[in-house]
Amino acid sequence: MPLAIAFIQKSEPESWANALFRGNRWGVINNNIAECWNNWVKPARYLPVVSMVDHIRVQIMNMMHRRREATLGMVKELSPAKEKTVLSTYIESRTLRVHRSCGWKFEVVDCDKTCAVDLNEWTCSCRAWQIHMLPCKHASAAIESKSMSVYAFCDKFFKTDMYRQTYKGIINPMPTFYMYEFNGDEGYVINAPDVRSQPGRRKTQRIPSQIQSRLSKCSHCRVRGHNRRSCKEAIN
Repeated sequence: MPLAIAFIQKSEPESWANALFRGNRWGVINNNIAECWNNWVKPARYLPVVSMVDHIRVQIMNMMHRRREATLGMVKELSPAKEKTVLSTYIESRTLRVHRSCGWKFEVVDCDKTCAVDLNEWTCSCRAWQIHMLPCKHASAAIESKSMSVYAFCDKFFKTDMYRQTYKGIINPMPTFYMYEFNGDEGYVINAPDVRSQPGRRKTQRIPSQIQSRLSKCSHCRVRGHNRRSCKEAIN
């Protein structure tokens, strides 16, 4: 046990453990990114190890090239997806009323609700700005009232320049035509490990984590934990 504790403490758990993560959580705590990766490399999962690694390398190389080429046509300040989000939020903010408390604090009226916006702290009482790191409609209304650009209040990781930096790296091709061919007579031969396959059919479907498992909801009584067929509530 002490060896395990020391190993975990030296492995920088703040980089992979949700409980110790120090950065922005972006409002999402799940393993969707790992599931997306597993689905993306699914054709290579059943290949031998060397072939699997090479297949994934080629996939990443082509993906990096496509996205690097796509950045050449980006002329706006944000990435295309975030540009649409900001535009939609700005349109929604046009109908809101803004009352100024001081130079950087505002009270924004949305129907019968009000939100407190602090442009200096990048906060809104609805917390949408803090979670998504893009100005919500209340913040957009406050920014517009000061005749400022909404792009100045967007997180730098959504900027086009940062998008280009992400995919500027190049994975060089690996020629194998004149590579040295191994001759087993010249040295040691590493044999495959003696591993016996477990009985039964291999599992191809992943086992859902405890966080992702959801209880079924009955369509009759609207209670979770059972379905309509096993519901014991009286039928009205």
